[in-house]
Amino acid sequence: MLGPLRIGVLAALLAPAISAAGASEGGGDASSSSASASDLPSPEPSAAGAADAGDGSVAPTEIKPSDRAGDGAVAPTETKPSATAGKGRSSATARGRSRRARPRAKKGPAIDRSQYKTIFDERSGRRRQVFRAHRFLPVVQALRDPAFGTIIGLRARYVNRLPDSAFNRIQLDVALRLSTRLIQDHDLRLQLRDLLHRGEVMLFGLYVDNDPAFPYLGVANNDVLAGEDLRQPYYAAFRRTIAGTFAYAEPLFEVPATPRFPIGRLRWFTGATFAVDRFHLYEGSLLEEDRPEEEGLRPRVYVVGGFQWDRRDNEWNPTTGAIHEASFTLAGPGMAGSRAWGRFNASARWYRGLGTPKLVFAQAAVIDAIIGLPPLIPMGELGGLEPIEGLGGRFVGRGFYRRRFVGDTKAMVMTELRYLPLDLKVFRWTLGLGVRGFVDLVKVFRANETLHANIHPSVGGGVFAVWDRFLVMRLDAGYSAEGAAIYLAGEHPF
Repeated sequence: MLGPLRIGVLAALLAPAISAAGASEGGGDASSSSASASDLPSPEPSAAGAADAGDGSVAPTEIKPSDRAGDGAVAPTETKPSATAGKGRSSATARGRSRRARPRAKKGPAIDRSQYKTIFDERSGRRRQVFRAHRFLPVVQALRDPAFGTIIGLRARYVNRLPDSAFNRIQLDVALRLSTRLIQDHDLRLQLRDLLHRGEVMLFGLYVDNDPAFPYLGVANNDVLAGEDLRQPYYAAFRRTIAGTFAYAEPLFEVPATPRFPIGRLRWFTGATFAVDRFHLYEGSLLEEDRPEEEGLRPRVYVVGGFQWDRRDNEWNPTTGAIHEASFTLAGPGMAGSRAWGRFNASARWYRGLGTPKLVFAQAAVIDAIIGLPPLIPMGELGGLEPIEGLGGRFVGRGFYRRRFVGDTKAMVMTELRYLPLDLKVFRWTLGLGVRGFVDLVKVFRANETLHANIHPSVGGGVFAVWDRFLVMRLDAGYSAEGAAIYLAGEHPF
């Protein structure tokens, strides 16, 4: 009689729990797909349990102890949904949404291991990698130019670069060159960047030239000179120049970098050049016929000022961005010069990667106009912060003779397609090998001449090498209506 009574009491007590379990099984797929409550460890009953509910389903239940049955079994507890269950579900959902909405951290650019070297740390006894801030390369050069002949020389470059910069903080170039035509060309150039922590750039230069074959083919001479020997003394003069230069540039404002373009800087700049030129005119030469006043010793002093916009990704082999300049040069007897003249120069250079940084479309355009009575040397240069020799030669107008077109007003457009497919590892250095194709258009203006008249094109191609991402050497072959020429030179033309 006592056994059936116990069974009846247990059945009555277990009935609510069995019905609640049946209701939860029929509540949906979410409870059936998750683990059963009896399979998980029960949390300790606490007042904070309801607020910390994180599954978003049902808040933890309140457990109340009950009287023990006579056989020692624990009476089942009554499960009551908490009043804060809805709040727990909404807060958990909000936290889930915030986790999904939180942006993922972007991966930084891949580290270029070639820019680092491995050293042994004596303190830790381990090897570690440090950035190669100092780079130095001396090169014995054998260059080629039709006007110079074969040039044998020594060139050395030292650079100091910070880890987070693609531009050289310090760059020192020294070159000593002697050609088979007894032309001597020696120069020293020092570039300092941001040493004063103002974003400034300072340039210092010292140049010594001794040229017994300095070419002169006439001012604004657009006649075709094909088939003539331009190296004969009739087209030459003796020239010796000693010059020193200084320039300073400082940013006015900056444009932040974007995913497509690097940081851009607008700089103002100013500079001064002091040079002494000595000309000796050969008897019966064209220069003696046209400009006999060039004979003798002449000081040449001028100042330059202007603006520069620079948004290149690097300065040794740009693959994106641009660099533009506008400047005005002023010279006169009041500045210890021998003649009064001025020059306006505007240049624009663009670099665009065609789908990959290895394939670059590069273009440059320059207009240069001189007023007054300029000496002979500026008439064969393109001015700006750092003037270059042209038109004709290894820099501008490849395929034409050196200084082929000189005059008061000059213009040029150069277009190149550069492809750098190979980036080889040479011990701890890198060597990039590439090819190029180019088209050069040059023009020297005559009085009352239209813009499209007397444009002189030249085409060609070549190969180039980029050593350790700070020095470029190139071999170009150019062809024009006056012949062909091969140039072995350093640095890109622009």
